[in-house]
Amino acid sequence: MQSIATFVLGGRNQAILSTIGFVTLALVFPLLGFAFGLLSAASIGLVTLVHGMRQGLLITVVSAVFLLVISSATGKIAIGIEYLAFYWLPIWVLASLLARFNSLALTVIVASGIGLVTSIILAMLYSQYQVEWNKLIIDTLLPTFEKAKVDMSQEELKVLLIDIGKWVVHFASAYWVLSMSASLFIARWWQSQVYHPGGFGEEYRQLRLGMLSTLIGLTIVALAFVVKDGAIGLSLVSSALVIILVFLFQGLSVTHYVAKVRKLRLAWLVMVYIALFVLMPYEAYLIAIIGLSDNWVNYRLRIKSV
Repeated sequence: MQSIATFVLGGRNQAILSTIGFVTLALVFPLLGFAFGLLSAASIGLVTLVHGMRQGLLITVVSAVFLLVISSATGKIAIGIEYLAFYWLPIWVLASLLARFNSLALTVIVASGIGLVTSIILAMLYSQYQVEWNKLIIDTLLPTFEKAKVDMSQEELKVLLIDIGKWVVHFASAYWVLSMSASLFIARWWQSQVYHPGGFGEEYRQLRLGMLSTLIGLTIVALAFVVKDGAIGLSLVSSALVIILVFLFQGLSVTHYVAKVRKLRLAWLVMVYIALFVLMPYEAYLIAIIGLSDNWVNYRLRIKSV
């Protein structure tokens, strides 16, 4: 990965080539599209962290022009707009913030704030265009389910698909925050590999979002259990998922701190991440609770080194 970071920082042309190149790979290999999308955004984030927000914006704009031209020529203009609006511009904003204040916690909080605003907007749009959205989901997925010969009537399938469409809205904001944060973490990691090896690990292991964030998060989650109907209920559930995600980041930072201080083998962390996916969502909730409670307990002060 250090070689990629060095290449990106080699000049404007290299940074643009990296940004566009990873998007191209995402289009060629759809199954790895998410990962390549993160690396594309991380290239912009790295330039912004090292050379400042102006250079980061320049790389973003030039890369966007190339991508929009390419996507227009191939009839996929929506993909170009998607990467610019949902990947590149947000990571440029977050990387500029991190470079300015040098606070990973503050940057994650801002990312979560963007996610919360997005949750409200999506809930309002869903309430207004619910019929059209449900029709789109049914028309898109119903043929696939019917070909799979699912043991359900067509009406039962439609009800299921409508529920799936609703959960897509629920998870959209959390997914976006995950994408933005992951790209930022990769960019920060690349930066540390070039200028301060091991620096990102030290920084991430100290991630704490603070009491105010904890109280706001608890309030949102509690309201999500109480208010379940209408656009407000929808936005609260979506916001609660964003809250769980960001405190999952803090819980994982505690986990990494324990592994470092107690000198645990890498296999221990690998097992934690495997279990995180295998036992989803239960372990995610558990680690998020650890992250949230860390703002009261401060586990790092209580863990003794060996």
